[in-house]
Amino acid sequence: MAWIGRKKIAFIPVFRPNVPAPDPPDVIPADWESDILRRVLFDPDMRTGADRSFRAYIHAASSGRADLDAVVRPMVVIDRKDVQVDDPDVLQLGAELQNQGFDAAALVMLGGANGCGTGQKGPGAFWARFCMSNTLGTWAMELMHVLTGFDDIYPFDNDVDQQNPVMGLYDQMSAAAATHPSAYTKAGIQWIDRATIAEHTGRAGIYALHSISLIQPPPTGRVAAVKIGAGVPYLMVEARLEADQFDEGIPKEGVIVYAVQTPDLLGHRVNHLRPLILKTPLALSVGQAFVSGDGIGVSVTASIPGGFVVVVEDRNAPFASGELLSYGDAGTPGNVSSPVVVGFGGWQDFKFVFGGRNLAGEDRIYAVDQAGQLLSYGDAGTPGNVSSPVVVGFGGWQDFKFVFGGRTLSGQDRIYAVDQAGQLLSYGDAGTPGNVSSPMVVGFGGWSNFKFLFAGRNLSGQDRIYAVVT
Repeated sequence: MAWIGRKKIAFIPVFRPNVPAPDPPDVIPADWESDILRRVLFDPDMRTGADRSFRAYIHAASSGRADLDAVVRPMVVIDRKDVQVDDPDVLQLGAELQNQGFDAAALVMLGGANGCGTGQKGPGAFWARFCMSNTLGTWAMELMHVLTGFDDIYPFDNDVDQQNPVMGLYDQMSAAAATHPSAYTKAGIQWIDRATIAEHTGRAGIYALHSISLIQPPPTGRVAAVKIGAGVPYLMVEARLEADQFDEGIPKEGVIVYAVQTPDLLGHRVNHLRPLILKTPLALSVGQAFVSGDGIGVSVTASIPGGFVVVVEDRNAPFASGELLSYGDAGTPGNVSSPVVVGFGGWQDFKFVFGGRNLAGEDRIYAVDQAGQLLSYGDAGTPGNVSSPVVVGFGGWQDFKFVFGGRTLSGQDRIYAVDQAGQLLSYGDAGTPGNVSSPMVVGFGGWSNFKFLFAGRNLSGQDRIYAVVT
């Protein structure tokens, strides 16, 4: 089911003349119709003035895809304490309203019968029930049940995994607090397109998340969420910001990760498992990361207007061609393993790739591209961070037979190259665009005849240049 477009909803005030003690009696408000319309159409917050009406919430949560036409019907008198949505007289009234073109109806009570809030779900659903004392979140939840078929995803006593936290305030259908639904929920009720949820494949990827509380769909280059895993359970990653009067109630801004444990698109439980499990009770801030027990890593690398940049790494997936891997060596047998993917692709197309330092002593990764430019990269040690190089040499570097980083005997960091004449050239890198030029000729000829040429240090720490004779 989907709540798309304008739905005509009848709001039925219900007066019960003989509510028995100890419950308080129903007292009809002076202008009950206006009280209901205020809650539905325009309900400014006393503190901020922001509209917290039911219609404003539905418009914000659906990015304008859903709307409502509210009609307050004449008050009905039902002389019993407990009025249920499936009572025969209520069902008869519902049939009459459906014949008049209404898509849904709500019994608006004055007292708290059985917690008051309830709503029919599934095919043929029509009735919701709530009290004037209930919050906006309850009004929204019950009518969303009716018009979308989405289930409750809050905790139940018969959940078999009660140790796992539910979504709480990060999903309206979990807390009934009039916060935004999650990307999973919005996709289920078609308030976002599934195409805006990226499906992560391969080892590592970088994604710009557009906060789910902002207008959807996301702008070009961004996604509403990331889905990790083809089968159930799978992980979802999304950005949450206190972007409006509804999500100002979330526990913390940042990136949340949650597991989906049901194949159903509308939140129905399977095997008494909680449909959604919040893996990050406190949203991740920039610089923080989450790693699942089965090797899925999510790192928040940057904040962008309206969202965050995340790197997702599936450590069970094979490496892709052209990725730049970073290993650490602890000096023990066989310890060099479990690399970090610091460059996502394209590195196989470079003619030369080598490590070195610029004249300021900064560690850099150098590469010569197909155009013959010398590029300089920095590695912060996080997945996918090696990008946006500085072009420190403008061209011609593809013609060298060897290019490598090293040091002089005095410890000065240099870039060495062997030209077509067999000369060994020594360059300095000041770290600015195009500055690597005007080399010193430190070897007069024959260097092109070597099979291998590289820099290193001997056991006494002396910097040397090594060569293998052909």
